[in-house]
Amino acid sequence: MDDAQARGFLFSYEKLFGAKAQSDTDVKNKREGKDTSITRTARLFYVACTRAQKSLAVVAYTENLESVKDTALSNCWFSEDEIYML
Repeated sequence: MDDAQARGFLFSYEKLFGAKAQSDTDVKNKREGKDTSITRTARLFYVACTRAQKSLAVVAYTENLESVKDTALSNCWFSEDEIYML
């Protein structure tokens, strides 16, 4: 997962995983029930993960490892023994 490919606004794994704060636009759109970069990213992440047939490895490029790990655990996306930080 690398936000550099998003060119800044289409999706944001760092926002989805709590490593980066939501923008004012994200907050406004969420409040108004509109699509946000976070909801788009969640759908993209879901599709990518559910396409795996035998195994899945997710690599997150971030400077905020603990936030990514904490969010993944608190949302029950992964268990503690499934997360490796390098």
